[in-house]
Amino acid sequence: MKFKVAEDVDAPVGFVFERMMDFSQFEADIRGRGADLRRVDNWTRAEKGVRWRGSVQVRGKMRGIEAELDEVIRDEMVAIQITVGGMEARYQMTFIALSAQVTRVAAELDLKPRTLTARLIIQTMKLARGRVLQRMTGTLARQGNQIEADWRRGAQG
Repeated sequence: MKFKVAEDVDAPVGFVFERMMDFSQFEADIRGRGADLRRVDNWTRAEKGVRWRGSVQVRGKMRGIEAELDEVIRDEMVAIQITVGGMEARYQMTFIALSAQVTRVAAELDLKPRTLTARLIIQTMKLARGRVLQRMTGTLARQGNQIEADWRRGAQG
């Protein structure tokens, strides 16, 4: 099952890419939602092969999660391979320069169940597809707004 959203950010592609590769905000957001997520080997630079491990609550039950930065193409694309419970997912962000000052960030989440429980979770997500897309869009918009504000502050300072 695939979910796709996009957001236009008023900042150059290189700046947007760098800010999106700073996973500390993403990690804090995840922890704020009750998940336990830790960097494996305490890496400081986001590059291919870096990993996270922890647990996250899915449908009322804590499930193990592992994620790895699978692919990085500077200023173009980043992909994260995720395993949570009996489900595999690939989260990919693509960065497209619409102009020198505007970047489109397209995010795609592709879920694949590996167990019966995961299959049931995905069926539930199909029924709530609109709400899932709304949450993804909101998250991307919040990140985009923060990047735009940072860009404006840096451009004026």
